[in-house]
Amino acid sequence: MNDILDIIRSTPDIISAELVDTPEEYAGKCRVYSICYKSDDCRVMGYITLPQDMTSHLPCLIFNRGGNRDFAFLRPGALCRFAERGYVCLGSQYRGNQGGTGREDFGGRDVGDVLKLIDIGLALPFTIKDGVYMAGHSRGGMMTYRACSIDSRIKAAAVGAGLADCFIMYETREQSMKDVFHELVGGGPEEKRQEFIERSATYWPEKIIPPMLICQGTDDWRVVPEQSIKLYKALTAAGKECRLIKYVGADHSLAGTTYISDVCRWFDQHP
Repeated sequence: MNDILDIIRSTPDIISAELVDTPEEYAGKCRVYSICYKSDDCRVMGYITLPQDMTSHLPCLIFNRGGNRDFAFLRPGALCRFAERGYVCLGSQYRGNQGGTGREDFGGRDVGDVLKLIDIGLALPFTIKDGVYMAGHSRGGMMTYRACSIDSRIKAAAVGAGLADCFIMYETREQSMKDVFHELVGGGPEEKRQEFIERSATYWPEKIIPPMLICQGTDDWRVVPEQSIKLYKALTAAGKECRLIKYVGADHSLAGTTYISDVCRWFDQHP
């Protein structure tokens, strides 16, 4: 374990790393390391999780959390779901959160915090170097879509209950969610139309590079199904490889569904 910790600490752009407790349900299956890494001029907090036993090079997966600021911050268990299945999984709290510096801007410059994890993941000596997988949930879907329009090192991606259209999000959500846009993006769709477009994959499906799996609950009120359906149709029209899975009766969490298994199966189909 100390050897792995030393390796992580010596990886470029890692400022510090510590071995932390593994969630009880994953004890004996995974190892969890908290990290602080450099992205632009910010110190960003996150995690790296590994399978307990590693006998060969493993695929690297970047997982993008939902929420904003300290709401729905990243917990190790979200990454352990993938590490126990054989992935080296990295995730970010995004700049300005959980002790990090700077300020997140909800799918703006903080997308760089996600892209930096690709650099870090591929620099680890125990990952496969051909590229990475990427997954995101809720707001993390927006981060995933944006990253997938920029970086060709992402070989396949999957999004659960993902924010795909900020205009629909603003229209269908309560005032507290509208406030998030005003506080982090700088305004609503009338004042910040271009910023809303830049954060809405439904407006630029032709830019998405890797094969995309979209997972959506039919009873999700936080990210209404209309967003995922609109993006799926746009990706299909743009000739992109994509698949939409609808989970009947599932809410925003997608709990009780085959969501994680479906994501891993999608990655297995794109080695």
